[in-house]
Amino acid sequence: MFRDKLMQRTNRFSPADLTRFVTRIPWSAAGCLSVVMLATVMVAATVVPPEPQALARARTSAGRAEFIHTYCLDCHNARLKTAGLVLENVATDDLNDRATVWEKVIKRLGAEEMPPPAAARRPHPALSSAFRDSVIADLDAAARKHPFAGRTVIRRLNRTEYGNAVRDLLHLDFFAYAGDLPQDGSADGFDNIADSLSMSPVLLESYLKVGRKVSLLAIGEGDASPITERFPATKSQSAWQGEGMPFGTRGGILVRKYFPRDGEYDLRAVLNNPDLTPAEGVRFFHIRVPVTTGAHTFIVTFPQTLTEREGPVPNLNGAGGRALGGPVDPQGSATRPTVLFLLDGRKLKEFAIAGPSVSESAFGARPGPPTVVRAEVSGPYHSGAPADTPSRKHIFICKPGNSSEEPVCAGKILTALLRRAWRRDVSPADVQPFQAAFAGYRRKNSFDVAIATALRDILVSPAFLFRLEFDPREAKPGQVYRVNHFDLASRLSFFLWSSIPDDRLLAVAAKGQLHTPSVLEGEARRMLSDARADSLMENFAGQSLGLADADHFQPDAKTYPEFDEGLRDAFKTEMRLFLRSIMREDRSVMDVINARYTFVDERLAALYGIPGVKGPGFRRVTLPADSPRGGVLGMGLVLMPTSHTAKTSPVYRGKWILANLLGSPPSPPPAGVPPLDIAPVNGRVLTTREQVERHRTNPACASCHARMDPYGFSLENFDVIGRWRERDDGGAIDATATLANGRSFTGPGGLRKLLCENPEIFAGAMTARMMTYALGRSVEPGDMPAIRGILRAAAPDYKFDDIVLGVIRSTPFQMKTAEGGSHD
Repeated sequence: MFRDKLMQRTNRFSPADLTRFVTRIPWSAAGCLSVVMLATVMVAATVVPPEPQALARARTSAGRAEFIHTYCLDCHNARLKTAGLVLENVATDDLNDRATVWEKVIKRLGAEEMPPPAAARRPHPALSSAFRDSVIADLDAAARKHPFAGRTVIRRLNRTEYGNAVRDLLHLDFFAYAGDLPQDGSADGFDNIADSLSMSPVLLESYLKVGRKVSLLAIGEGDASPITERFPATKSQSAWQGEGMPFGTRGGILVRKYFPRDGEYDLRAVLNNPDLTPAEGVRFFHIRVPVTTGAHTFIVTFPQTLTEREGPVPNLNGAGGRALGGPVDPQGSATRPTVLFLLDGRKLKEFAIAGPSVSESAFGARPGPPTVVRAEVSGPYHSGAPADTPSRKHIFICKPGNSSEEPVCAGKILTALLRRAWRRDVSPADVQPFQAAFAGYRRKNSFDVAIATALRDILVSPAFLFRLEFDPREAKPGQVYRVNHFDLASRLSFFLWSSIPDDRLLAVAAKGQLHTPSVLEGEARRMLSDARADSLMENFAGQSLGLADADHFQPDAKTYPEFDEGLRDAFKTEMRLFLRSIMREDRSVMDVINARYTFVDERLAALYGIPGVKGPGFRRVTLPADSPRGGVLGMGLVLMPTSHTAKTSPVYRGKWILANLLGSPPSPPPAGVPPLDIAPVNGRVLTTREQVERHRTNPACASCHARMDPYGFSLENFDVIGRWRERDDGGAIDATATLANGRSFTGPGGLRKLLCENPEIFAGAMTARMMTYALGRSVEPGDMPAIRGILRAAAPDYKFDDIVLGVIRSTPFQMKTAEGGSHD
């Protein structure tokens, strides 16, 4: 009888509670045996699994009601409404009526966050799993009977999509006017969400200007007057700048530009000389060369053969070391370097950089190796007729022999352009307004210019700028229906390419074949293998991991003098190559967390402590067995922006993991939370961990920090710029961590192992993020059965392509809920 009562009383304790209880008891010889016996009984009470009958009952409506009443209502009742969740009087038979509530329950139980460790009663994990599995089974069964598709609202193309669409529509090598469009807003971490893509008069004016420029550029009828474009240096001048730059060089600028006409162009480079006035010491080099119409790459750089004799090079945004002589050396003692010009990889000229002029010396010219402040391109000079470019060939599918043939030819041209631009078949009525505009423009312009002006109108038409999906006229309000083949083609192409469908995809849609599963999968795989699918990595993967802040984060210069723009570029290159490898090699998405390889150059390898890497080029390296790195958790692009400028932040890093890896962001901090107290204690400087733990004693802060901080504590050995360390300012680093559910781990290796023990959590979070990106809207509770179906199909490997194809096959991607029965 005593044992039964004791068991009932001790069921309320978790193993973590027990540990804290036992370690706080004053031990004595007389009390040892009693405490050990009590502890043994308490552990037994918490680990004895439920009987099979209890597990079976937890899967019934009555059993679910008992579970809620026993373990949840102390907090989630109508009076307390903890975390905004009320489970009192919630029906446990027809779960689909309250799917929003039950999806919250599923998520918290899956993360082992509910009931909390301090709860008066906690279920055995097996009982909790049985309850959770039954809720999932009922919700998913209801979804199969009544599919949820959601409603994708009208959305504008964002800046990236617009540029890619223009590029592919007109067969341009690349879109040259992205900088003329304002930056897009974002929601849910992505810049393609409908709610954040508004249209304003200022933005419409920007589209008009860009449309005018690009339409004339595409036909080669732009202004033939010479103009000068300036391209400022944006990267480090102290090191090789990576992709596109020739090996054995350092510094300089890479310019990728569309040259609008055949002709001669002046290519220039201006050296940086900050100590001189604008009127003095302007040192530039130039060459005039013939260039054909189209995209070309102009490179200005410095051969690295003289670097050792030149000495350290000043970084673009700060000194990189002591100057040892250079092009403006008043003593004339430095080795004279050279500056190299290349066009499309072909060497144009290597210029010798002479010593300073008298005026430069008089103004105190700074000694040291040269750096470039900007490149310039001027032209065209002596330009000829528009070249027969791929863009012109694509646009002018016919050429009228006389004026009487012009209307028919213009109709053919505009019909073909409209079909691609509007992503569907077009009727004569669709084409008529643009043909009428062509006729009006033709009265005062050439045939080609009139076509370009009508093209401009196409580029600002609503059917091009917006993704429009209309309900069928026969659709009833609330009816779930398959989107038409052309709308599905657009969903597919904007998801995988951030661009419009190509001719092949439109042809499949026109035949009504795209909803055939094998055809749809075949097209998806074809598109994934295309180079344009890199957009999926660049636009989805980077935004999904919330890495935008890394572009603006600036570590404290005194604390981290090693940091410069070259290191930031190295961090970005590592991440880009790593994520591309996961996509292109169809690896498991779990490699994002646990891959045993990365991409480094010599400098990044030295920072990370990876031996045997020489030279400036990035290469794939297998991480040593004892390396603490692996996946994104050991990369500077993650570790840096989740820090303070001069010290690490376990809070920021833990928040990043919750939000971007686990899909469970913490609530915003309450008002009036005090800043972190960094004051010493008894004259001793506290470690960052100790400062955070002191902060957590504030009851208003404790609950959220209990979720975030343990993840961040495990990464404390990485400093702000990602180097490994054993100590911080306050002493030895303690990288042990214990979650609120009692799970303990140590260091980045322990964190990776913990995250990979339940791969469906990270894979599920990534799938939900991918669904958000693909649909352009927030994931709703009704989408969760589809997401769980994708995960089940992709398990156990969770390959990247399987998840992508799962999203494409899903009901929310292929279907839509009708708002009304007709549209105007």
